[in-house]
Amino acid sequence: MPGHDAASVNIHLRTAAETGEIRAGVSGIYRCGSPWLCPVCATRKAHDRAERVQAAANATFQRGGRAALVVLTASHSLDMSLAEIKGLVQGASSAARKGRAWTKAVQDYGILGVVVGQEVTYSVTNGWHYHQHLSVMVDGLDGENAEFYEFPDAYERAEAAGAWIARAYAEQVRARGGKVSDRHGWHVRVARDAADASDYTAKGSMAWEVAGGHKAETKAKTSLTPWDIAIAAADGDTGMFGRWREYMETMPGTRSCVVSAALAKKLDIPPLADDAEGGEQALHDADEVVGRVEAPMWRVWMRHGLAATFLSRVEFGGEEGFDAAVDATEQDAAPLEAEYQRLRAERSFARQVERREADRADRDTAFAKAFAIDRLRRLADRHGSRDRIARVIAEAAAVFPEARPLEPVELYKAVA
Repeated sequence: MPGHDAASVNIHLRTAAETGEIRAGVSGIYRCGSPWLCPVCATRKAHDRAERVQAAANATFQRGGRAALVVLTASHSLDMSLAEIKGLVQGASSAARKGRAWTKAVQDYGILGVVVGQEVTYSVTNGWHYHQHLSVMVDGLDGENAEFYEFPDAYERAEAAGAWIARAYAEQVRARGGKVSDRHGWHVRVARDAADASDYTAKGSMAWEVAGGHKAETKAKTSLTPWDIAIAAADGDTGMFGRWREYMETMPGTRSCVVSAALAKKLDIPPLADDAEGGEQALHDADEVVGRVEAPMWRVWMRHGLAATFLSRVEFGGEEGFDAAVDATEQDAAPLEAEYQRLRAERSFARQVERREADRADRDTAFAKAFAIDRLRRLADRHGSRDRIARVIAEAAAVFPEARPLEPVELYKAVA
């Protein structure tokens, strides 16, 4: 979105030094930086995560190593919260990679380190599905402890290392009272190359990259991505609103695709940035500016997913075609914004009506209660208390039909 107090957004055209590709960019904007809750920042963070894993995998393969790709999950059901299934899988996965047994496995298989990716979906039949994608980096024969390796071949060691982690993980899940299928609870294979290792491990975040947005659908038709849940919640589905609240209370702060400092040191690569979730202000940059877009116009384009379309048009038409790109994007935005404003006005009017009706109901309820109390006091010496209160409540409802039903306890207290 436009930066704080920014009147416009700067549009730039820059040429990538590596490829010569011309790309459009922006400055004078603010990014919230959330990889879990923001569909705009999630796309950017997904690329960052994939690049981190790619760098580690490249270095591993260059030294003759391999990467085992492991997916870890556990049995889940509709009555399990996201925090519960996440805690089970995450806790078991972390515990499997600690202690003496893990230290021995690291030595036996030449394990350099493990990069963990996170993924969350929701099934309308089986509830939250939190699982992890692990990339287990295994060294080549030129490693420091090569003479201790159980298998000389890096491929075999990677496969054995992945299987070892999967078995240790299953034991930890069961020790915590969870259930994991020996057939479907995990899957292990060896990466074909460094790109395969990166794509697999960053799968959870890469799910939001399709066409610069979120994945259109999951593998199962009954399974929803977090963005599917958010859309349903925004459309008024109260159940999905509850699921979104649960998701937003659980996932932020979860680190994904982290290349530890220790692993980076072993691979002789620079330390790689982590998932920082703080907001980021991208200040106005005067370099290579081809045009400016007024802040209100940019907000409208962002609201309707047209900012990326506009930047593509600028890349195609260059500086000479900047004004045409603005005009074309404005034409695309006009009917969408008109419908948005119409729906917004309808919702605003509906809320006003609801508030007026609620105010009228509260007023009539107060009148009905005063009426009932006065009647009770007048009839105090004529009838039994239970019969008297029931009759007075019925009379009040007939006189004030818009009032909410009175409860006997309200009247007992008032005339006691």
